[in-house]
Amino acid sequence: MSLAGNDEEVIRVGWHEAPYFMKDQFGRRAGYSYEYQQKLAAYTGWRYEYVVGGWSELLEMLRKGDIDLLANVSYTEERARNFLYASLPMGTEVYYVFVAPDNTAVTSADYTSLNGKTVGVAKDSIQSEMFCRWAESHNVRPELVELTSTEEESLHMLGNKLDAFVTMDVNIAPRTAVPVWKIGSSDYYFAVASGRADLLPRLNAAMSSIQDENILYAQQLSSKYFKDAKANLFLSSEEKSWLKEHGKIRVGYQDNYLAFCARDPVTGELTGTLRNYLDYASYAFENAHLDFEAIPYPTVYDAIEALRNGEIDCLFPVNLVTSDAEELGMITTPPLMKTKMEAVVRDADKMDFFRRDQVTAAVNRGNTNYEMYLREHFPHWQIKYFPDTATGLEAIASGEADALLLSNYRVNNVAKQCRKLDLTTVDTDAEIEYYIALRRGDAHLYSILAKTTAIVPESAVHAALTHYSAEDARTGFIDVIIDNLVAVLLGIVSVVLLILLLLGRSIRAEKKVTDGELRIKALSSKVFVDALTHVRNKGGYDEYINHLQNRLDSGESFGIAIGIFDCDNLKGINDRYGHDKGNIYLQTSCSMICRVFQHSPVFRIGGDEFVVIFLGGDYEIRDQLIKQFQERQAATGTTAQNDWEKVGVSCGVAVYDPSLDGSLKELARRADQLMYEDKNIRKSS
Repeated sequence: MSLAGNDEEVIRVGWHEAPYFMKDQFGRRAGYSYEYQQKLAAYTGWRYEYVVGGWSELLEMLRKGDIDLLANVSYTEERARNFLYASLPMGTEVYYVFVAPDNTAVTSADYTSLNGKTVGVAKDSIQSEMFCRWAESHNVRPELVELTSTEEESLHMLGNKLDAFVTMDVNIAPRTAVPVWKIGSSDYYFAVASGRADLLPRLNAAMSSIQDENILYAQQLSSKYFKDAKANLFLSSEEKSWLKEHGKIRVGYQDNYLAFCARDPVTGELTGTLRNYLDYASYAFENAHLDFEAIPYPTVYDAIEALRNGEIDCLFPVNLVTSDAEELGMITTPPLMKTKMEAVVRDADKMDFFRRDQVTAAVNRGNTNYEMYLREHFPHWQIKYFPDTATGLEAIASGEADALLLSNYRVNNVAKQCRKLDLTTVDTDAEIEYYIALRRGDAHLYSILAKTTAIVPESAVHAALTHYSAEDARTGFIDVIIDNLVAVLLGIVSVVLLILLLLGRSIRAEKKVTDGELRIKALSSKVFVDALTHVRNKGGYDEYINHLQNRLDSGESFGIAIGIFDCDNLKGINDRYGHDKGNIYLQTSCSMICRVFQHSPVFRIGGDEFVVIFLGGDYEIRDQLIKQFQERQAATGTTAQNDWEKVGVSCGVAVYDPSLDGSLKELARRADQLMYEDKNIRKSS
């Protein structure tokens, strides 16, 4: 039953390609422009009649007045003579020259490598004009072919009928094509047919209201629908040459800084989230492998000095505003991770801490990160330096200082001492971002590291931070037991005496003990992260599914689908090439799964089996994501040089239906059955 009134004005709008306009298997609409138009309707009351067509076809229909409104129209003077533009842009497009991943004839270092090559571009598009100007400015003479085919059809011509193709970065799956040159960018707008000038004032007013409501609306839509655009999975020829000549990338890191980084006391190797990040980044690129050498330093200051002296190539963690980095002669990558900040304060000061006029912050001597952070977020606080965190906490307890800032992932490190000193934590409502820093001028290294920040999924980083924070919590619990050993022993004796006294109730007591043991066993089994792939493992999967099941059992209604992914021929790779290559095969497959489904939780539940839980936005576009995954894994068959670098994964996705599934476990069994059906099809093809 529709809630819409009969007096709604019907607007004829153009409907073209994903990711601007999409439909799922149930016919539900989505996409950047679709969602933007629905937001407009909230302010205008418009109802839409969708007219499906190719881009050039719809542009001509707008000119003739056969449709009233068209999204994603870049501005040109010629177009402005034929229809009307909104006052505000709805987004910005960036245009590149793309080539096939295996194309070595066209290189970014040599513009003339494009001479005589066949370059495709959409007919009547702004990128056609833009490319012609770019080619002329670089004295390039390619053969330009204007196409009326869809973007998908045009991209399939790369390496066959086309040497290169000019389009927006949002239209490219990272394994389909490689960007070589950026030729320009353009704002794009809603355009109105010239005969519907009456729509323009309401359109402008609605877009202004949207901006007043949320100035980041377009940016958030872009992040939602264009998430793959920034993930360049290929190094350029110049970057590969630099990497070959340079060898290992030496990464300095701060020791004793879990959950972020530390030197393992037993092996001496790097541990913490940085290790997981570097492991993932090592296999992030389709055409290169990164080798990292991790070197510990007592403080960030020591690591900065090592960077200046050339002992290392880069360092982590760094939290510097741009100006401070410039003064130090450094440049920072996009953030690898970010966390909430907590302030450790005296218990007695917790309630009114942020109302204090004077605050003295304890800072570790040499900890450049927090020193710079305080300057930016709490400039009125006074800073007092101490040799280490433990000394700073003692200073707070004695009144010599008032607060010490910590990441929420590091609170477990100091929990034991805080309990002893009657200290507690308060949320500062502020975040800190952690970067890799390197010397200014190391352009190739910067480009390589910056690309990894777009490829490594946030979910993998968050899972690692949670894991290492939990490790600290377990250590802290053991410390509490040791520190209170007498009390613990007395407690055990008391329990034994109580059991003896209540022997007549032994059955009930035994049941309680058993229940307690089961709870302890459940807690012990919560190992959140798989050691090989760094995604959550079977224990994490079981906990997550149980949580979702509880939500469903409580009456909550939400869309959910489960995908089962099974790596084909793992045994064959292990037998033929060895288990180390089998591990690479699993890591490569997992990396692709995480990249495609980067907004969904991923679990490794068996030797060669992974699970993806589709919720929210990924649930809505799961069919498009599955198609994208299949295209990407097919592409590895032509780009990978070794069998263990190819991705061969069978998959099955089942959507929760209460009439079919008594529980989420039954849903998972249906997905597993669909996966085996897919595996049989793949074997026979």
